[in-house]
Amino acid sequence: MNEQERRSGMGVFSLIWVGQLISILGTSMVRFGLMYWAWLETGQATALALMGFFSFAPQLLLQPFAGALVDRWNRKVTIILSDLVSGMGTIATLILYSAGILEIWHLYAIAVAVGALSSFHFPAFSAAVTMMVDKKQYGRAASMLGLAGSVSEIFAAPIAAVLLVWVGLSGILWVDIATFTF
Repeated sequence: MNEQERRSGMGVFSLIWVGQLISILGTSMVRFGLMYWAWLETGQATALALMGFFSFAPQLLLQPFAGALVDRWNRKVTIILSDLVSGMGTIATLILYSAGILEIWHLYAIAVAVGALSSFHFPAFSAAVTMMVDKKQYGRAASMLGLAGSVSEIFAAPIAAVLLVWVGLSGILWVDIATFTF
């Protein structure tokens, strides 16, 4: 890392960005794996649609307020709590799946909790980025954030499909737990 990157905060941001990229990729893989599991369990497209609904409805309802609330809260704590709840959702899913008692409604309930807290994650992280990097680096940082989202959207499903064959749903859940830890 050169002196300019150190002064601009891009070095620290880049390190955090790599962690977020890996975490987002793991979460997206779990989302794909759970949708596949829901399809296998029910054979109905309705289950898939409801998983999407319960994941995104809390975000749609809370997004208009999230930015204003995040501005009043500690951003670091908000990011950590959001990631923690998401990680706990994965752990709960793994425990229920491993015990053989995972049901579709469990996934809906977990999706609501994770979706609600994730609506605060992006505004908190975006605001933290503006405090981390120089104004001259905002465009670069925004591009990197967009890249992280795009990479997860493009690569999560194929990687998850391969992992489903090799290690099954529990393996993907373990991978997500590892990516949260990272």
